[in-house]
Parts: sequence; structure tokens; C-alpha cells
Amino acid sequence: MAWIIAEALMRQRCGKVTHAFDSWRAATLGGTPLTGQRRQLVTAFAEPVFKPQIDPAAKPHHGVPGHVGEWLWYLLALESPDTPARVREYLTPPKDNVNDSGGDGLVIYRSRSGTGPELLFRLWEMKKYTGKDDSVTDTVRGAWDQLSEHGINYVISQIAWADREVSGDVGIFVSELADLWLEGHPSSGAGVSVATNTSAAPKQRAFTTAHERIPHLRHDGQLEGMIVAIDDFPDFARHVQELVWTAL
Repeated sequence: MAWIIAEALMRQRCGKVTHAFDSWRAATLGGTPLTGQRRQLVTAFAEPVFKPQIDPAAKPHHGVPGHVGEWLWYLLALESPDTPARVREYLTPPKDNVNDSGGDGLVIYRSRSGTGPELLFRLWEMKKYTGKDDSVTDTVRGAWDQLSEHGINYVISQIAWADREVSGDVGIFVSELADLWLEGHPSSGAGVSVATNTSAAPKQRAFTTAHERIPHLRHDGQLEGMIVAIDDFPDFARHVQELVWTAL
């Protein structure tokens, strides 16, 4: 699974510079580090998130687990099948840099229900929890509070790509997202995803008080949640980092 994530995120990071991704993949699978200009090129794509810390006394780099958590959410969302109620029209990939501002994820759906809005969107906030008290409660609450306080800014950060990524009625819909969010329109919505250790995953229920943290979204089905649990999540994230950096 770590390889699936490493391969997917490097393909996304390299984008249209396909020879950079091909070089990285061949070198990683072949166990032969890149050299010269090709190494410089691939390093430029990988370094912003995955450069290893050389100083053992340095504080742990929390960007890698957070970024890996975003990619876990993205790949799970990408593989989730359409339902009788809705079809996915657009899904934003994770940001290239962990310090970029704005929302972590946005999904646009076309409704199949026959009632209500034809197009729907969900603004997602992704978190990681690697604490020692084995409780993600505060992390989940903080994510909802963040969406409640800064959600409009996150929505606006997504609007800029409307004329580049989508067209037709979906493109028009994107231009309306900010107003729909502020009024809590039934077509708007939010989600929180937390990547954590298996031991910290809720044993029974989660997200039961979400409606209290973001009260302007009051219609049924507007709030969604996901817990992604891996036995040792920090170690898993380090493994992804190692795979990304193997060729360098």
C-alpha cells in the first residue's frame, strides 16, 4: 500500500513532466539512484515534502504524515464507486506542498436522487493523529471548528481552477460555491478525514457531534466523515517517504 501511495503521488507531482516520473519509477524499482541532471529534476519534485531530516536533533517533520493522510483519503475517494444517489464529477488531488493554505479536498457530485439540487459539493479537511492517548476526538472536533471558521476561505481557494479544470454546468456551479457555502445551501457540505493508528480508531462511533461544530450546515447528508486506521501510521508514512526518496 505504501508503494501504491508513493507511485500515485509522484505521478501527480511530476504532472506533465512525464519523463521525470518515468525516471523516478525506473530508478526506484531498479534500486539504482539517479545521477546528474535527471536526479536534480526528480529531486525538485520530491524535495518540498519528502526530503529526509539529516540532523537527528531536529524536531520531527509532521508534514510527511499529514501529506500521506491526504493521499490515503484521495485514493480511497477516487476508488469509491458511484452510488444510486450520486455520481462523482470532480475530485481535487492533494496540494503539492503541505504548507499551502486553502481547503484540503473538494468533491463535486451530480445527484441521481431526482429531488433537490442537481449538483452537490463537499469541502474536506484532512488531519492526522499520532498522539499517545489513543483518542482522535479532539482532532476531529478541531477539524470541524477549522471548517466552520475558515471554510469560506477554503472554498474561495478552490474557485480559481473553475475555468481551467471544468466546464459546462459544473464550471458554473463552481463559481457559485462561495455563496452556497455561506448560506448553508443543501447543495453544500463538508467532510473530515483523520488518518491514525489502529489503536486510536474509535471503537464504536465517530462524528456524532459534527452538527454542533458546524451548525450552518443543517440539512440531512451535508456532513461526512472518514477514519483511516493503519497499525503504526507514523511508521507507514516514513515508509512512503523512504520509497519516494530511494531514487535520490
